[in-house]
Amino acid sequence: MVKEHNSEQETTLKEVVKGEVRDQFAGMDMQINSVNSKLDEVKSMTMAERERESRAANIIMYNVKESTVEGLENRWIDDRSFCMDLFNKVLGIPVSENDIKRFVRLGKRDPTSIASGKSRPILIQFRDRVIKNMIMESLSKLKNADDNYKRIIFTHDMIKEDRDDYKKLVEEAKKSQEENTSGEYIYRVKGTPGKFVLLKIRRRY
Repeated sequence: MVKEHNSEQETTLKEVVKGEVRDQFAGMDMQINSVNSKLDEVKSMTMAERERESRAANIIMYNVKESTVEGLENRWIDDRSFCMDLFNKVLGIPVSENDIKRFVRLGKRDPTSIASGKSRPILIQFRDRVIKNMIMESLSKLKNADDNYKRIIFTHDMIKEDRDDYKKLVEEAKKSQEENTSGEYIYRVKGTPGKFVLLKIRRRY
């Protein structure tokens, strides 16, 4: 009877030890998964920051009418000439040809869409983000510009996360504006990619 009792105790002890070992390994697995998850998050943030940095000197312009002249090179010259006039004469920003690193229409050219008045956006990459920022800060001047300039929309060249963030804040701004029945305030989204904020601004009368 004593031997049987000892045998049962040994079996119970072994099971307890096995259980503790399993719990310890399970805990280690959870810690390892948590560390891996954090590493993936840091890696993702690093990639996002790197991509955001690569676009920091870029702008995208919408509603710039497409040239209908023959030849890709001639259309490119028309587009570039229009934008240079816009920067220098309308916005008052001294931009030279050497300040532009890349200039391209986005998407495939569609004569049918062009004939109906639609135009592809233009991506411009400047060599210096300071010039890009000066342009973005001078857009209020478009209010008093000729019609062919006034309708142009400028945006940052954003990664998906920033586009989603901006869209969300714009929706919040619209909702807040609708709920502000007094008309005393206006709501605007300001900032740069990765640092957008929703501002409540008192109207000036």
